[in-house]
Amino acid sequence: MDERPQPSGTTAGLSLGVYALTHAVVDAACATLLWRAVHDGVVSGRTAVAAFLAYNFFAFAVQPLVGLGADRLGAARGAAAVGALTTAAAVPASLLSHGLAVAIVLAGLGNAVFHIGGGIVSLTAARGRATPPGIFVAPGAAGVAWGVVHGRGGGSAWPPAVALVVLAVVLALAPRPRWRTTPSARRSGPVAASAVETILVLLLFVIALRAYVGMALVFPWKSQMPLLVALTAGVVLGKALGGVAADRWGWRPVGVGAIALSVPLLALGPDLPVAGIAGALVFNMTMPVTLVAAAAALPRHEGFAFGLTCLALFVGTAPALLRWDWAAAISPLGLVALAVAAAAALWLALGRLGADPAGDPRLLPLVVEGGRP
Repeated sequence: MDERPQPSGTTAGLSLGVYALTHAVVDAACATLLWRAVHDGVVSGRTAVAAFLAYNFFAFAVQPLVGLGADRLGAARGAAAVGALTTAAAVPASLLSHGLAVAIVLAGLGNAVFHIGGGIVSLTAARGRATPPGIFVAPGAAGVAWGVVHGRGGGSAWPPAVALVVLAVVLALAPRPRWRTTPSARRSGPVAASAVETILVLLLFVIALRAYVGMALVFPWKSQMPLLVALTAGVVLGKALGGVAADRWGWRPVGVGAIALSVPLLALGPDLPVAGIAGALVFNMTMPVTLVAAAAALPRHEGFAFGLTCLALFVGTAPALLRWDWAAAISPLGLVALAVAAAAALWLALGRLGADPAGDPRLLPLVVEGGRP
């Protein structure tokens, strides 16, 4: 039986909130674990680069495979609970002799499995709307930021690990939520199955570029704690508000407009903290748009769609993780060029998908398989 939840009303909001909170704690536990290893001198130099690359591979690159399995089994809640517990298990594993490698694999896989479970829940929360996935994904940035600061300062990963055990029990035992089904006001014309590949390639290209820009931009002032907190809040709010705005004014205007508006702000960001924080907020508003669009292109395969977007994140961040010289920083001219490419790709993808440029976010394509919608 497909156990993918379909909540409604207050229960729906509380359910999504628990998944969002767990997302923050999962990412906090993983970041703390890795940066505590750096603080303790367990890894350094090339070993640290390999450790971070391995974690990101297991956390993001394998998600499409995990998503395929979750879609087939219909086990969204189970995946989320198991992912949280697996991430928590990485902390005691790290205490074993030479246990960091095992801990990295457990933390990465736990993160991947949780992301897929929570991603399916958020994408099925209100099909065709960008708000739920935006709310689910947004707190992850806060968890990462907290974990980095906590771990680099020598903080323990046990508090988030214990919290994950409690949250996993809540996710596993909570009654199956019921989402109200709100029929779309109207639908776009059929999208041929042959066009789905083009749509996905364009969307994943946008996501990879966004991830690369996020890693390549350097804000020297974020070493100051108040400004780091403000920057993190901007990223979190951008992802959450992006979904709300897209549902209000349309995927195309918000997604493409956010890219265009963020460019001058991000270009000024290294020297002007206010501009950098505002640019990060606007820049991240595209995230829920690309995520929900990918899911719309693959109906009934939300886990696989979510996993593909995370694979694109890995591809975009890998050059910076590998410390390739050409990826170390990005010039203003390079930022403009990448923004133009991303905006054009997103405009084309949403056009092929059938998103209404006038602002109706409820339009969804009918994917034609074998000539039958």
